Amino acid sequence: MKQFTGLVFLCIISFFSIGGNANSSLISDLCKHCDDPKLCLSTIKSRPESGEFAATNNQIEIIAISVASSDASVTSAYIKEKLSHEDLEPATEATFEDCQKNYQDAVEQLDDSISAMLTDAHADVDVWLHAAISAIESCDTELESRGGNDAELSKRNEVFLKLCKNALVINKMLT
Repeated sequence: MKQFTGLVFLCIISFFSIGGNANSSLISDLCKHCDDPKLCLSTIKSRPESGEFAATNNQIEIIAISVASSDASVTSAYIKEKLSHEDLEPATEATFEDCQKNYQDAVEQLDDSISAMLTDAHADVDVWLHAAISAIESCDTELESRGGNDAELSKRNEVFLKLCKNALVINKMLT
């Protein structure tokens, strides 16, 4: 899945590389409308591709979505590592398994969001981002109600949700 995301992103870079240099003020203007402008700004600017690729609003949106997708992949790996422990209680294991599936779904939905951005289908991007948010909200609910409360995973869920909501705000500004 990670290789597919990387391949999709390389295709996107090729598609949009019509001579664009990073436009810091454009990134700042988009991020200032987000619930967490500092997180938006720092995560987009920290991506190496933002230096050559962030010349338009759509390109910045793609970077914002790819940041969320990368975060989801890292969290999925974290959950996989937790599931490798043999001493998990059954409720905790079930919660982690469900969260693992939710994160895998979220990565796929974010990949679909990027594909939709390539065709300027902002309404579809909105649908896919909301689906990714919903998947991780489900994980959070399960952590709280069913067992397996893991402070680190809760924190990761919170960051992922902020990243998706940042991308969602940027997308709404493009429609």
